[in-house]
Amino acid sequence: MIRESRIESGNMFEIEFYPVFSDGRRVPDRAPKTKMSCEAQKKLNLKNARKKFVRLINTNFGKEDIVVHGTYRDSEMPADEAGVRRDIQNYIRRVKRWRRKKGLAELKYVYVIEAKVSERTGVLRWHFHMVLSGMDRDIAEQLWGHGDYTNADRLQPGEKGCEALAKYMTKCPMGSKRWAGSKNLDKPNVLPPEDGKMSESWLARLAQQRVDDRAYWENRYEGYRFVEASAYYNEINGHWYLSVVMYRSEEEKVCSGKQKNRRHCFDGRDIVGSGSRK
Repeated sequence: MIRESRIESGNMFEIEFYPVFSDGRRVPDRAPKTKMSCEAQKKLNLKNARKKFVRLINTNFGKEDIVVHGTYRDSEMPADEAGVRRDIQNYIRRVKRWRRKKGLAELKYVYVIEAKVSERTGVLRWHFHMVLSGMDRDIAEQLWGHGDYTNADRLQPGEKGCEALAKYMTKCPMGSKRWAGSKNLDKPNVLPPEDGKMSESWLARLAQQRVDDRAYWENRYEGYRFVEASAYYNEINGHWYLSVVMYRSEEEKVCSGKQKNRRHCFDGRDIVGSGSRK
């Protein structure tokens, strides 16, 4: 049977359709007793890690928050990752102290450490990118204090939320962790899956005919705007897979009751007209 999986992360809404067994286990997408190559596994792990990171940022941060790009002067460059993390933790303490004095809300943050060998000097140059709760950008820069080129920018989510920023932050992570964050971060809202409400034949039709049908998806999930969708056919297990990404502006609210009533039957006809081609 087909499962419809839905995840809300801030203003982003992701829907995935894929096959599962009657007991809820996913249908394997590889031949029995075959293993993914080491390189392929690394790529998959990175893809999944980035997806989780994107959702985490979209869930916890928005246009009122900021992103700090922290650098070091040559004379203050740490010798290793531990030194960088120590400096970042000290920076976080200074930010928290300043926020308490100003009566601001508890700090939320995530950061990624990067390192690059300087072509000019051959020195390993450490820097970091941090998304944190909204505050004065000049103060955020001053409280770091180690780099001449440190800057703080206002977060600017697009129709994909903060996906572009999250991918930039994780393009070349260094150290023992891909990212680190505060303990008060909210998790994306994973809605209960819906199994068996879509037939395999209807999923195949959607995957082949309505992947880019904006009107269809915006009618199916009222209150959200269509961003993109992708589908592929797995020749190994003989099933279609479909994923859809949607976005909700600050003004647009989803009416869960209406959304539930806009489900479709899967004999090729819509219970509620989609406003799109059949």
